[in-house]
Amino acid sequence: MNILLADDSRATATPTIHFLTTQGYRVTHVLNGQEALAAYQADRPDLVLMDVVMPIMDGIEATRRIKGLGGARWVPLMLMTGLSQQDEIVAGLDAGADDYLIKPISFQVLSARMRSMHRIATMQDSLFGILDNVYEAIVTIDEAGIVQSYNTAGERIFGYSAAEVVGRNVKLLMPPPYAEEHDGYLARYLRERTPHVIGTGRTVRGRRKNGDVFPMRLAITEIRRADASLFIGLLRDVSEEEAARKRIEFLALHDPLTRLANRAYFNETLAGLSAKPGDDPHALIFIDLDGFKPINDRLGHEAGDEVLKVVAGRLSHALARCDFVARLGGDEFVAIAKNVGSAQNAKRVAQRLLEVLSVPMTLQGATCRVGASIGVALLGRGMDTGMALNAADSAMYAAKRDGKGRVALAGEASP
Repeated sequence: MNILLADDSRATATPTIHFLTTQGYRVTHVLNGQEALAAYQADRPDLVLMDVVMPIMDGIEATRRIKGLGGARWVPLMLMTGLSQQDEIVAGLDAGADDYLIKPISFQVLSARMRSMHRIATMQDSLFGILDNVYEAIVTIDEAGIVQSYNTAGERIFGYSAAEVVGRNVKLLMPPPYAEEHDGYLARYLRERTPHVIGTGRTVRGRRKNGDVFPMRLAITEIRRADASLFIGLLRDVSEEEAARKRIEFLALHDPLTRLANRAYFNETLAGLSAKPGDDPHALIFIDLDGFKPINDRLGHEAGDEVLKVVAGRLSHALARCDFVARLGGDEFVAIAKNVGSAQNAKRVAQRLLEVLSVPMTLQGATCRVGASIGVALLGRGMDTGMALNAADSAMYAAKRDGKGRVALAGEASP
């Protein structure tokens, strides 16, 4: 146990030091309040014994400054004062002292007081032991947003040590724009007392020491004390949960092989598609590969899967960013080209897709080629999407009947 003793009288300090060292304690002795403050900051002790009357900085001012440093763990501080100095005792306790001793010091009383402080410290350590072993980060801040405590889970989640966080503004743990806005939110709450986050849980963004931004679940509780409020934040890193949720959502709406939208996503998109007054119609493009089955049969399903992935990539790159492409199943794909303007423009878009699909590809060291039969239908304001899809499908079959490797426009007579 490390004890900081601040006493400018060597005559009274020496017996106390001798007693404490014979009891197995390590004692750091300083001669004034300024040295006591510096020693406390350099090597935080387990107990402080502070004389009241000292040069340069008295014990009461030193007590006030030491207690003002805060910190995650409580360090007991006992004043040493004369029997008749009740005003000093009151001033010292008001400055933050936890107990006092009457000079000359009775070592029997000192031992009893130290045992009492040790029992309180043990309870504190037990509590912090629990808090340090919970899964969630627990961060407490004062009304100025300054971190008062920060547990081991916080160190693990954010990457900062407690020494790097305690005493600093909690916005250190936030990415922009939350960091810039936090002080204003806190000040407005203290002024209006209208809670938005306190008492409820929500998902927010945190920032690690390395700069990574991650999702976390935050719940805040306010403890209102006589002098000021203390806010306790319970934080849990939900990066894995959010990644799993996004993957489930992605798989529900996308083809796992090509990573294009699947039939369900296409149907949802088509059902919600509507043109505003004055908008050009959209092109609904139905694509069925030609020559896919022989490659699949000759080179195997892995090669066939590779063909489908290459086709998906070519379609995605050939369409505009605002357009949509999906794999319906097997070797059938569908695309929606937005605001094409006319049937001929729609046909030109489809022809471009046919050209990129016809470029040879290399599979298992062999050059292979697939083509496509493509049907196109226009979809504009007031048009029935189901009828447009059937029209594009029928046009695709017409292209196959007419010799494959071509584009057919719904309603257009075959050559």
